[in-house]
Amino acid sequence: MKKSQPERKPLRQRVADRKRGIKEVVPLSERMEKFYKYLNLFFTTCQYLGLVMLLFSLGTIVTNEFMIDSWDLIVVYCAMFIIGRAGLTIMSTILKFK
Repeated sequence: MKKSQPERKPLRQRVADRKRGIKEVVPLSERMEKFYKYLNLFFTTCQYLGLVMLLFSLGTIVTNEFMIDSWDLIVVYCAMFIIGRAGLTIMSTILKFK
């Protein structure tokens, strides 16, 4: 019969680890792991889609002799890139210091 929780260390070992500053790493649940996976995919997609769309809008700006027709789209694409980049940075920081 398999246990769902791993076997704990003896009390003496846990106290010694705590004094040395070693913390036990609690694994993420399957639900949170799946949530972080989808969130990571969303932020990555948002970042790269914003960058590609900015590249396409730069192409149209160059072909229109550097006349910008729609500032709104450029702002949206920049916001997509920044949201994706900031989201990935915040997620990695949260997971690192957890």
